[in-house]
Amino acid sequence: MNVWTNCRRIKVTANELVEELILRARRGQIIISVKETIAAVRRDGPHLAESDCELVELIVDLAPTFGMFVAFDLRE
Repeated sequence: MNVWTNCRRIKVTANELVEELILRARRGQIIISVKETIAAVRRDGPHLAESDCELVELIVDLAPTFGMFVAFDLRE
């Protein structure tokens, strides 16, 4: 997520990043990967202190709001 104000990047929350990643899911996709979403949050939000468990909770809470199922693929 690239949010710029006055040429400075605004730090986004984990909730905002997870929501953005769900919204960016490929058209027609109905499953969101926990593994891929956590990796993307870590890449795009290195300042975030949330644990993987907290991120999984966010994904599980937000995905159904957007009509998505959750793939619990962390161990793959």
